[in-house]
Amino acid sequence: MSTLAQLSKRGVRVRVLTNSLASNDVLAAHAGHAKRRKLVVESGVELFEFRPDASVIDHSANDAEVKSALHTKAAVFDRKSVFIGSFNLDPRSGSINTEAGLYVESPELAAQVIAFMDEGVTPENSYRVRLDDDGDLVWITREDGSEVRYHKDPHSSFWDRMLSGLIALMPVEHQL
Repeated sequence: MSTLAQLSKRGVRVRVLTNSLASNDVLAAHAGHAKRRKLVVESGVELFEFRPDASVIDHSANDAEVKSALHTKAAVFDRKSVFIGSFNLDPRSGSINTEAGLYVESPELAAQVIAFMDEGVTPENSYRVRLDDDGDLVWITREDGSEVRYHKDPHSSFWDRMLSGLIALMPVEHQL
């Protein structure tokens, strides 16, 4: 049994909201995430991928070509404390980039992050990534009031999926 499955049995909930291929502005970063999605979902994580047309983003100030993307990393622990920042848990972030994060003990800030997450994971803002009956990934959302299921990265082109797949094969894991 995986560690996440053990935590789930103890009442620990793990939700992840990250970029979808269509909302991601860094294809290589998506490639690193994409090859682990199935394992993440199988482990019991509630995985959501941000939609490019998410209503929580003010699109009025953006150029039509700019994608809606998340960059902040945030984690809430026991509804009392928060880690928030741009820091990734990888060698590049720790040694080369100028990224940082803060750990703050604040139930008020924790509540605000949870509220953002609650809004971010709604079907109007994200795709819920699950496994279908055959064990394949499926992206579930709502469009025009109806549930919609995608069996490949939603609103992405063949070329973006192919390029992401090729990047995932490259030995650049330590840089993602």
